[in-house]
This record gives sequence, C-alpha cells and structure tokens, in this order.
Amino acid sequence: MTATDGGHHEPESPSAARLRRPAQACRLRRPAVSVVMPFAGDQASARVALQTLRELETRLGDQLILADNSGSVRSADGVEVVSADSERSPAYARNVGAGRAQSDWILFLDADCLAPSGLIDTYFAEPIDPDVGALAGEVVPSPDAATLAAQYGAARSFLSQESHLAHPYLPRAVAANLLVRRAAFEQVGGFYEGVRAAEDTDFSWRIQRAGWRLELRPQARVAHRYRQTLGELRRQWRGYAAGRAWLGRRYEGFEPEPALRRAAGRAWRVAVRRARVSSPPAATDRSGASSSAGRMQRGRYHVLDALLGAEELAGLTLSNRPLVGRSSPWLDGDRSAQVVLVANRFPAPGDPLADFARTLERARVEAVARPESVDVNVARALAVDYREDDGAAARIAALARLALLHPLRCVSDVIHRRPGEPRLGALAPAAWRLHRDAGARVHPLGGEDVRAAARRLAALTGRPPHDAEP
Repeated sequence: MTATDGGHHEPESPSAARLRRPAQACRLRRPAVSVVMPFAGDQASARVALQTLRELETRLGDQLILADNSGSVRSADGVEVVSADSERSPAYARNVGAGRAQSDWILFLDADCLAPSGLIDTYFAEPIDPDVGALAGEVVPSPDAATLAAQYGAARSFLSQESHLAHPYLPRAVAANLLVRRAAFEQVGGFYEGVRAAEDTDFSWRIQRAGWRLELRPQARVAHRYRQTLGELRRQWRGYAAGRAWLGRRYEGFEPEPALRRAAGRAWRVAVRRARVSSPPAATDRSGASSSAGRMQRGRYHVLDALLGAEELAGLTLSNRPLVGRSSPWLDGDRSAQVVLVANRFPAPGDPLADFARTLERARVEAVARPESVDVNVARALAVDYREDDGAAARIAALARLALLHPLRCVSDVIHRRPGEPRLGALAPAAWRLHRDAGARVHPLGGEDVRAAARRLAALTGRPPHDAEP
C-alpha cells in the first residue's frame, strides 16, 4: 500500500510490490550464484524467459545462463546463451548450463516460472547448514491461468515443493526452482541424461544417498505457468508416469501410485470432511450461483482426473527415454555398432573399463543401469542404452518379435536361465537392439553376472560371445 497526501492508502502497483525489498535484504551478504535456465520453447517464449532472467537482482560474480535446448536462441544481452540441443531433455540442458557455471551455488530455474527480482537473495536470508546439498524454493501456481487445463494444474498444484519434500519414500524436490551446492552436484555427476522425466526426483534422491540433505525455502517462491491445452497436459502426464515407472525400476521398494487411486483417496477425504461439517445457512442468490459454478468447475476437474488417470496408466508402460534422443556419437551418423559391450552400472567415474570402451571404434554399450555417480563425459562420448529405461510396452513388443523370429532360441533361454538372472522379458529389448546391430561382436565388461548376460544376448541373436576380459 502507498499513502496519498490525504492520508488514504492506494493499492501498490505489482511492479512496485515486486521491487520493494526489506532493508535487511539490502545488507545481506551472500556468495555468488550461477542461475541456469533450461529452455525448449519458441521465440515468444524465449523473450519471456530472457526477461525473467534479466529482472533478477544480481551482484558481482553472479551468472545468468540460458541453456537452449531448442536451437532457436542465438544471443541475448546480459544473459549467456549456451547451445544444448544435442539431446532434447531438461536434464541435458541443465547439465550443459551447469558446465558453464563458475559459482559454488547453482540455481536451476525453469523457463515457465515467473520469479521475483529478489529471488537469489531470499535463498540466503537464513544460514545454510554445511550438510545441505540443495534448497527447494517453493513453486506456487501462476494466478493468470486462463484455460481449463491451466486452471486444473493450478488447482492441483503438482509442483508444490512442500508436498514433494513430504514424500513417503524419500524427500524429493522439483528442479523448477532449486538451489544446488556445486559440491553436491559434482559428487553425483549432475542430472541423469537420456531420460524423459523424473530426473529431478532421482537427482534429489541420489544426493541424499550421498550424504546431503534437502531443505525447504518457502519464501524463495516462484509462480509456475501450467500447461495451457488439454493435449499438452495429457502428453505431460504420460511423461510423468513413464518417469515414475522408471523410478520404480531404479529404486527398490518404490512403487508408483496410480493417479486414479490418488484421486479416489482425495475424493474420499473431501467427502469425510463435508460429512463432519453441519449444513450452512441458506445461501443468497449470488452465493448460490457462485456455489453452483464452483460445483461445475470441480466436476470438470473430476473428469480431468479420470482422463489423466487413464493417460497415466498408459504412461506407466512406456520407456523413459526422451522423445528426441541424442544424436549418434559417430561422425557418419550411422547408429550401427561394430562391437556391443555388456555392462552392469556404467559409466562410473574412474572406471578403467570406461576408458577401455572409449578406445574401441563404433562401440555401443548395453548396461543394466546408471551408477549413483555418472562420468558425464564418457556417457556423452559413447552410445549407451540402459535396460532400466525399457518400459513394459517395449519389453512386451521386443519379446513378441524375438519369439516370432527365433522361437527355439527363446525356449532355450527360458530353460537354461539360472536363478537370480533376469527374465527373458527384461533382456528382450536389449536383444532386439543387438539384433539390429548386424555383425556386431558381443563383449562383456564385468564379472560373472555380466558375462552370463552377454552369453544370453549373443545366443538370442545367433552370434558367438567374446568372453575374454579387456
């Protein structure tokens, strides 16, 4: 509020409210921060994203970095634009942007978020304990939601950091507004690349398993603009579901709860609360109309709950690879490999087997999963496929193809599989990828379990294994 000469108060303009700062914040001493914004939109969205970055109050040593995941932003005054279009994924863009960061703290800020000018200072308004690896700034819905899809997202507030930090499996945080200590980021190798969704949940779980803590900064809040159309919302929901299914394959004991079950639980809790409240007095015409409109809107939300629940059930069967994958590391662009290396968790930092793999010409790696800490440079230099990324639909389709083309090999694999070894369905996508690498040699990188998997893959595709260790 601002006072007029007559002593009356007029509403403060949004711009004035945004720029108004407490005197304490002006005296605040804080370290330098590198702000990294992944971007994958059009030119109009780029202008908004760049304006959001420019309006942040910065100090000497701060950086503003836009990691362009779309290939559409060339340069911008006051913002360092980094090309990050080799793989269309937020994880890749964030890692590329972080690679240009020079500060001990990296603030990841999504392009569909509106940030107050004093966001960076707000993160440091309170002391940060030395064991805190990341601070989760709150993400609230943007108040300008105009479409039903955007209003639904705002009402459900899917990105609330407070809710995510209360996750029953392990506290998690979204990377839409996340301040990360560089030491924690480098310890785990950053975000996992080559995944479509849930990379921020995985990142927050890995830094906790590495000994760091997550902490909420509710005052460091941004406003998030949710998807505007039903088609965008449905695609996003399928991606979220694929990501949760991927987490279920990565983390023992975690099982994604379908949205229909969550919606049913939410409806039951609402019904119980209403039953405990006595009937209100008779409403006036105006309040009655408002109540009727509210019921209609809630009805639309329930319909969307059911529709997105069905989308989620489909998404839970999908693979978690980006819709547009990374370009081939080979100069001619041909994705056919000459040697396929079978590994367990690959590539870990300092692993001599990773160095060996880089010496081979046209080598592709078939690995079970990513390690807790990834050597990003090795992962980018090689073509790597992970069995943990294969969804149920991909496994069923690959198994059907193998059974149709090589029924006797499949029967033999089932008969000779040893206890504790993966089932044929889990190996089927890897075998089908190897089937497309006609003539490629199969070489194990690891112990007896890896050699056994390599022998099975070679047998399923009708080629001799190479059991010798490098």
